[in-house]
Amino acid sequence: MKPAPDIVFVTYDDLKQGDPDDGLAISILLDRGLNCTFADWRNRDFPFEQSRLVVLRSTWNYHLHQAEFIEWAKNVASHTILKNSLALVQWNHDKRYLHQLSENGLRTVPTFYIEKDQPLPAFEKILESLHQPGEPISPRIVVKPSVGLSTFGVKKFDLSESGGQQAAREHINQLAGKYCVMVQPFLAAVEDYGERALVFIDGKFSHGIRKSAFQHLAVAGEAGEARIEATDDEIEFGRQVLNAVPETPLYARVDMVPDTQGRQLLLELELIEPSLFLQAQPGAAAKFADAVQACLPV
Repeated sequence: MKPAPDIVFVTYDDLKQGDPDDGLAISILLDRGLNCTFADWRNRDFPFEQSRLVVLRSTWNYHLHQAEFIEWAKNVASHTILKNSLALVQWNHDKRYLHQLSENGLRTVPTFYIEKDQPLPAFEKILESLHQPGEPISPRIVVKPSVGLSTFGVKKFDLSESGGQQAAREHINQLAGKYCVMVQPFLAAVEDYGERALVFIDGKFSHGIRKSAFQHLAVAGEAGEARIEATDDEIEFGRQVLNAVPETPLYARVDMVPDTQGRQLLLELELIEPSLFLQAQPGAAAKFADAVQACLPV
């Protein structure tokens, strides 16, 4: 019987060899003499519990098996080290964490939440709740489930267009059968300035990426992203977001976009399966490998 690996990078069945971007870090760890591999989290024959360290990476179907994924993470965490931690996974897998961060004083994209059993209020009421002082009231909205990744369930609507409200209502009702539904204003900056994704490794800023609007699910380097020099304001905002998290994550991606007044707004804090775009920044893969290796038990 083969010995259990020192380090497992967890992926899913459509990407059994993992994201090649993460492979850069795996190669470095292998060169250091560590036994490392990728494994599908739903592979019940794989000895996750016997591994020294299990690192969540491209688990890009967890939202389709939410309860199963959380139970799997609980089991792994009860036997070995899971990164990011079970506590962070439980908190971060549902985007309603944005409400908590907003309540704690962080600037987040305004969001109206529609729970599964909650009737849909008038769109006028929703738009009023999303309105920010100093910002124009826009009829354009984005609808998404609170559990999901990439563009899963995400649609944009213009409520001023003929049929716009009906189409939005139908999509909300469809999602609400299974999820809490989030309604957010469409922010024009995602199309021109672009959504900024700032990567932090072991709590320290590493590099920044510009993501394209409504970026499709793909391995790093194939989804229209580009490396950018993050501004001091963006980096400081990213640090503020991480300071609101109860523990320092092994990795984090802080996705943000500015409003019309240039204030950064948090779109998402990714702590479970974000692409880290290691190939975009010289030395980032080694930095990530160092941080992963440091998590190994003595």
